Amino acid sequence: MMSARTFPPSVRAALARSARDTGETLIEISMTVLILGITVIALLSALATTGNAGNAQRNSAQSDVVMRNYAEATKAAVSTCTAGANYTVGYVAPTGFSVAVTPTTAVCPAVGSTQLLQLLVTGPQGVRSTMDIKVRTP
Repeated sequence: MMSARTFPPSVRAALARSARDTGETLIEISMTVLILGITVIALLSALATTGNAGNAQRNSAQSDVVMRNYAEATKAAVSTCTAGANYTVGYVAPTGFSVAVTPTTAVCPAVGSTQLLQLLVTGPQGVRSTMDIKVRTP
């Protein structure tokens, strides 16, 4: 029987190489799991951020619609009132939205003049939108 020392150098190198390539080490497997874990966490984080950005955009757009609808309702209410009289805005904000108007008194401006109103709409997640409008009595 031949011992390992009696093999030619090329055969000994082939035997050593095949002994090293028989499997993965614990370090290689651990690094693979670590890299895959980081990749999955980054992917899930990106998806969550995208979802949150979409919700924020939707809430902002809804706040803008509520604000513009309230502004149109205010202009319509003022267009039918007489100077010095009170007017009532016939618009109810959807659930989760609130509208604040400054100044809070709803008095029709004098004929030929305008009144500056500031509308503040607060959405369900605290999204705030403001708009300044000028109203006049016809």
